[in-house]
Parts: sequence; C-alpha cells; structure tokens
Amino acid sequence: AVVSTQSTGIYENEDNLGAIKELFSGYTAEVDYPGCLFYEEFMKMNPDAKVILTVRDSPEAWAKSAGETIMMLNSEKSWLKRKVMIYARRAITPQMWWFSKILVRVHGVDPYNPKTDLAQMYTDWNNRVIETVPPEKLLIFNVKEGWKPLCDFLGVPVPDKPFPRVNSSASFKEKMTARIKRQVGVLLMKFLLVLTIGVGAIAMLTYVA
Repeated sequence: AVVSTQSTGIYENEDNLGAIKELFSGYTAEVDYPGCLFYEEFMKMNPDAKVILTVRDSPEAWAKSAGETIMMLNSEKSWLKRKVMIYARRAITPQMWWFSKILVRVHGVDPYNPKTDLAQMYTDWNNRVIETVPPEKLLIFNVKEGWKPLCDFLGVPVPDKPFPRVNSSASFKEKMTARIKRQVGVLLMKFLLVLTIGVGAIAMLTYVA
C-alpha cells in the first residue's frame, strides 16, 4: 500500500503527516523501505514508538550488498543501459518514480547514480537516526546478534527457534529476476494489445476510405 499511486501524497509533499496517518492507520509496526524513511513522522504520531536501526559490519559491507541488489543501478557504469533500465522500471512499476523521488529528498543524493558514495550515504543515514531518536527508544542492531538484544528491547520472550536468515543477495536477485520477467510479460501483452487495436483501426479506416 505504501507505494500505491493513491498514496503519492506522502512522496510529493514535505508536510505529509496527514497522508502518512491515513495510509498507516491500523498498523502497529513498519519495516524497511520505503516506510523507514518516515521514521520521524512516525515518532510524532506515536511518541512512545521504538526504533530499530539495523546495521551491517561496515558501511562498505552495506554498500556492496546494496549495490548488488536494491541499488544495483548504482553499479551500472553504462549511461545508456542505466537510462534504459530506469525508464523500463518506471514503465513496468510506475510507483518506482515516487520511491526514487523520496529517496533523493530524504538522503540528499541519488542512490542509483554511480557517482553516489553508498557507504557515505549509509553512514550519514545512521548518524541522522542516532542523532534524532532518543537513546532509550533506539536499538542499534546487527542481525548477527540474534534474538536476545532484539527481544529484550521489545520486551518479549526469546523464541525457541533459530534466528532466521532470509533475503540474501542471491535470493533477492532470484526473486527480482522472476518479478521482472513477469512484469515484462505484462508490459509486452499491453503493448501487443494496443498495437493490435491500432492496426485494426488503421485497416478499418483504410477499408472504409
């Protein structure tokens, strides 16, 4: 729902608290992009909210992972290929346009631009969160630490099961490849439908003439 075209108010407007309240009404938690970009708004809505800042072993480790997955365009050196991929993604998934806009507005840089230093963007973001969230409401968490610090922070029992490890770079690429293939198929079907209608219309007009 976050990136629904009906929810563009949270991306277009600086004063977007009303749109965020409406969109997230009824929810008690939010994880990952793009909702995490609005953590300050969430704290205004719920002063007792807790914030979990997940970190990697180093900024460089995050930059490498992000450059191979969610920010893969950052690693693409071919200007033409980058442009083709950007417009293809926007055509296939229009909400990516709004997502890209809010990323630039929040981070102050374009994470998909090869000139952007992803490691520095990561560091700046972490510093911003640490500076703006009260220490007693913030957990700086590396998933390698497992259940205990997370559960202690949330005040819940530690589960009697291994800490999950999902969404690796390899699995992310596999899921994204499958999704892109599906979306390209849908886009091609739409194109062929429009082309068929257009050819039919031209043929009819030619016949009538």
